[in-house]
Amino acid sequence: MFLTIFSSQAQTSAPAATANPFPSISTLTNWASLNSQSQFDIAIRAVGFKFEVKEPGEGSTAYTYIRKVTVNEVNYTDRIVYRITNNNSASIISLVTASTDLVSLYTPQLATFKNNNCKTEMSKDKNTTCSCYESANFAIDLCDERVKLTMGDGNKYFVSVAKK
Repeated sequence: MFLTIFSSQAQTSAPAATANPFPSISTLTNWASLNSQSQFDIAIRAVGFKFEVKEPGEGSTAYTYIRKVTVNEVNYTDRIVYRITNNNSASIISLVTASTDLVSLYTPQLATFKNNNCKTEMSKDKNTTCSCYESANFAIDLCDERVKLTMGDGNKYFVSVAKK
């Protein structure tokens, strides 16, 4: 009986872990260094994201990708935006989700980065807590935003990796 309970537990928890892989900080910084939407497109599709929209802007173009995930029988939409400057000098990766606590996931990975005071627009919001990090080549903002949901309060997590 113990074996039955143990194996059913393993079967139910395994899909959630494999169905929702998030790229490491190292992967995000590699992607931000690509300066190529076509290379980013191949990489992001490998973790389950699908292209949604291209938005040309002044000085840069943003490519938004989404994926639908189910965690503990709750449906979420993860969104990642790849923004590249028109002269290919810099790019920014922004990942937004409510399905996984990105603060707990990414904070240990940022131990070698310098912690800075946040000056981003998101960090000025009273419902958002941000930590900002910096290395020689990248600026990383990691935020936890309290949001009002139709069925109560929730959290939305945000990480932004900008190539300097």
